[in-house]
Formats: sequence, structure tokens, C-alpha cells
Amino acid sequence: MAQENVQVITDWSYDSLYADGWSVEDMFDTTQIIGASGEDIGDVENVIFSNDGKVLGIIAQVGGFWDIGDTHVHVPWDEVDIGETIQQAQVPVTEENVDNYDVFGDYGDSEQVITQADTATTGVVDDDLVAGPGIFKATDLIGRYAYLSDGVRYGYVSDIIVENGVISAIVADTAAYGRQGYYAYPYSYRGTTPMANNSRYDVPYSGTEIDTIENFDYEQLQSRGME
Repeated sequence: MAQENVQVITDWSYDSLYADGWSVEDMFDTTQIIGASGEDIGDVENVIFSNDGKVLGIIAQVGGFWDIGDTHVHVPWDEVDIGETIQQAQVPVTEENVDNYDVFGDYGDSEQVITQADTATTGVVDDDLVAGPGIFKATDLIGRYAYLSDGVRYGYVSDIIVENGVISAIVADTAAYGRQGYYAYPYSYRGTTPMANNSRYDVPYSGTEIDTIENFDYEQLQSRGME
């Protein structure tokens, strides 16, 4: 079902994002994955979302210093422990128990698909797994072209901002549109996927509406844990 309620852009403010939101790109760049025993075991490779924006889980690359070598593991979001910042995320994975997590399904030589049901379970996954119906990976959306409602290409999706376990905003790099810097606007999706025809993200605002948004200042994100 298409999302019908689009937030009025003149009511849009970054205040709650700065106070309570966190950046997926920051998570990719800085978050350390901490194992159940408190040791640094890896980093975040991806985040899984439902189409309506709910965080379902993370994909972590772990175990580079273990005998098993690098392994990708999906961990449900309710089993990921993040503090006030996103500098660390603790997961219930150890060298001793990682072998207990089965790979999702037996796909042989075909692509591995993670379903919405799979996201409730911790499990070893392929690094290039495909998101099934109703869900998507952060990297499926980041990098996509963003188009305004009047058909003008606005730039590309450069980041996703999450607040209270749900996507609050999409950040766009709009240099190609003629606006320098980054701009954040409310997350919205249509139909069964947030990406129309699997190659673009449609912003539900016209150029006149979107031009009222101010630059998004990453330095104000409290979740970064930086002065």
C-alpha cells in the first residue's frame, strides 16, 4: 500500500534529528561491533529496513582474528545494544557460538535472499545477499538518484537518518541540482519498495517546496559522540 500521509515540508525541522537521530553512513564508518564478551569483533556492513522504515537488523562482518576468518552475520535489531552514541554496538555473537548460527536457507549457487521472517533470527549470511519482498538493505537505497515530484533530478541519496528505530529522514547530496551541501527531508515510500523502478528514490515534494530546506549539519548530530 502506498504511503498516503506526506509531511508538510514547511513544518519540517532538523531539531529532533540532531538530538535523537543517527546516521547510517556514520555507523558504516565508525561503529565497532562488540561481542558478548566485550571484545571488538568487527564492523557494520549493512542495515536492514522494512519498506515503511523500521530497522529490522544489521549485517556485521565479524571474526577476522578468529579461526573461522571473516564471517557476515545478520543480527536482529532488538538484539543489538547501542548506547547514547553509535561508536559501539554489542551483539550476542562470540567465537564459541558463531558456528551455531545456520546460514539462511540453502540456495546452492543462486543468490541468497533474506526475507522479513529471517530478520527475526541471528544467522550467518552471504556478504552480497539480496533483500526479499517488503524489506531493503541500506545500500540498496544509498547511492540512488533522487527525483522531485515534478520529475527533476534532485541529486542522489547519500545517507539515511534513523530516529527511535525508524527512518526519519533521507539525506541527499544535491550538487547536481545546484545546491551545495547536504539536505535532509522526511522519508517516504510508494508501493512495495522505497525505490521506484529499482533505480531511483522519489521525493514527494516539488522544487519550490524542497528549496525551503536548510543545509543539514552533521556536526550537530549528538549520536556521533564527537565534540
